[in-house]
Parts: sequence; structure tokens; C-alpha cells
Amino acid sequence: MTHAKWRASDTWMLGLFILWLIWTVLVAQSAGIIHLFDQSIALPLHHSPQWFQQLMVGYTKLGNPHSITIITLILGGALWLFRQPRATLFLWINTWILGGYGNYFVKQIIERPRPTAWRLVQIGGFSYPSGHSTSTTMLIGSLIVIGWTLYPKSTTKWWLLVIGLILILLMMMSRIIVGVHYPSDTLGGFMLGSCLLYLSTRLTTGYRTGPLKPQHQ
Repeated sequence: MTHAKWRASDTWMLGLFILWLIWTVLVAQSAGIIHLFDQSIALPLHHSPQWFQQLMVGYTKLGNPHSITIITLILGGALWLFRQPRATLFLWINTWILGGYGNYFVKQIIERPRPTAWRLVQIGGFSYPSGHSTSTTMLIGSLIVIGWTLYPKSTTKWWLLVIGLILILLMMMSRIIVGVHYPSDTLGGFMLGSCLLYLSTRLTTGYRTGPLKPQHQ
């Protein structure tokens, strides 16, 4: 990316970060607009077809900590086998450290109780932001960034982006459908993951793919 494009991206992401901060404050204060937002999205999803709900019960398990760890480990190992150790580290650090600890840190500050009116699965801990939404955004987002870095001129990167966003959206929906998160939790997790991913991407420009040691001619 050119310097001008990076500056434009920085401006947009700064705006997203400010929006996330405002959103987080509103959630912490249990603002009326948050309640309306949650109700308008949660109720239709809780009345979605039974087959879709069962599908989401299965899909949401892919975002559980053990599942994310295994998936990230396998994908990172595959990248390493394809001689992309930097990409492996980019994926692992983003998903396990930035996403995991970043989400945990915010949860301990906000301490929002989970919803209890509707439950298809049982889980403890705090509600905001959604850890599944954050970690899925970091995992899939990192793969998208790696793909765009390795194949900047390929049209396949656009398919990767579209499929990735659909998978993230489905994970966000699944957390609402199984009743362990409010919609505002999942949106907050997505925005947090996006901001952390962008920060990591910005700091690793020119260093997130290829061998660990530069190849000297």
C-alpha cells in the first residue's frame, strides 16, 4: 500500500476505534439504545428455524477456546510447511495473544453479566465483548491479511474476504442464537478484533510473510 492509502486506512480505523470506545461505554452504562439494539436483533434470531438453531449450536463450538487453539495450531503449521514461518507467527500472535488477552482484559473491566432468558448451551464468565467474535475475527482476519499479502493481484483474495466475513458473521449470530451473548457483545467483539488486527497488520508491514531470516543472494 502507498503512504497515502495507509493514511486513509489509519483514519478509518481510528474512527472505528473511537466508535468501539463509545459503544463500550454505552454497554457499560446499560444505555437504552443498547437495549433496543439487542432486542431488535436477538428476538428474530431466537425465533429462527429449528434446523438453523441446531446448525449454529454446532458451529459455535468451533469458536470455543480448545477448538480455536487446535484450528490455529493446524493452520499455522500448514503455513510453516509452505515456508511461511512469519505468517505462522503473525497468525498465532494475533489469535492467541492479541485476541485472547485483549478480549479478557476488556471483559474484566466491563464485567457485564451474560443473558439468562434464553440458553441452548451453558457457559460462565462475563459477556462483553464476545470472545468468540473477537478470536474468530482475529483468526480469519489474519488469514485474509496473509492471503492479500501473498497474492495482491489475484482475484481469489476477494473471495477469501467475502467468505471470511460470512464465517465471522455466522459466528457472531451463533453466539446470540445459543443465548450466551447479546448482539452488542458480538458487535463489540468484532470491532475490538478488527482494531487489534489492523494494529498488528500496520506494525508488521513488510515482515509478516516469508522466512524468519532474509534470504541473501
